[in-house]
Amino acid sequence: MGTRAWRLLLDGPGSAAQNMAVDEALLLHTPGPVLRLYAWAGPCISVGYRQKQAAWLERARAQGVGVVRRISGGGTVVHDGDLTYCVVAPADTPGLPGDLAGSYAWIRDLLVAALHRAGVAASAARPRPGAARLDVCFAGSTGSEVELDGRKLIGSAQRRTPRAFLQHGSIRLRDDSALYESLLGSRAPAFAAPGVDPDALRASIVAELEHATGAACALASLSPAEHTTVQLRAQARARYPLSLPPLSLKSRPGPDR
Repeated sequence: MGTRAWRLLLDGPGSAAQNMAVDEALLLHTPGPVLRLYAWAGPCISVGYRQKQAAWLERARAQGVGVVRRISGGGTVVHDGDLTYCVVAPADTPGLPGDLAGSYAWIRDLLVAALHRAGVAASAARPRPGAARLDVCFAGSTGSEVELDGRKLIGSAQRRTPRAFLQHGSIRLRDDSALYESLLGSRAPAFAAPGVDPDALRASIVAELEHATGAACALASLSPAEHTTVQLRAQARARYPLSLPPLSLKSRPGPDR
């Protein structure tokens, strides 16, 4: 099978509900692989698929911080000034491993190469015992992420369906450990900010993807079907921030089921 072109979505800051709705719509609809790079409108918090409602929720709401549940696993992430990536790809995408561990490693290595291209000496993270059970994503690494000077720089999580998978992750661009403590009451380990311009990092990620796949990325926007799904899912998440709308095109999104 020949090289399949990748769609490229470069999005500005979005609300918590909007950002997760777009990622989910891509997983539900996209006929081919897609890379999305985006930001968040003000401080937002995303929690993992299996995480329980936390004691900090009311404190975050009182501060006007958007909260959303991801369809992927992992721990809690505070988004403020980070760059977030999302890769959605059918299981038969040429050159991209179809299994969980292989796809994690492929994306991790691509991100490490992109950071090197941007002048950041990042490396594959070393696994730490118990990291998968930590409530805060950046408190530890499972070994499938990226670190800088021994501190976790990128936290990632996946969701898989029979036809495709989604992996998204947060790239910390500044020391936000004090914000973690203010919102969650638990600090993410402090680290030296990588000192890279977000636009330069976006360009480096795109360049490395094109190098890895041997095909140019095609700048794109959402399809009409994707746009409709985003509207429905964003409305549902705005009403029920910690709900998980059904990951199906047959059901109208609503509260937890």
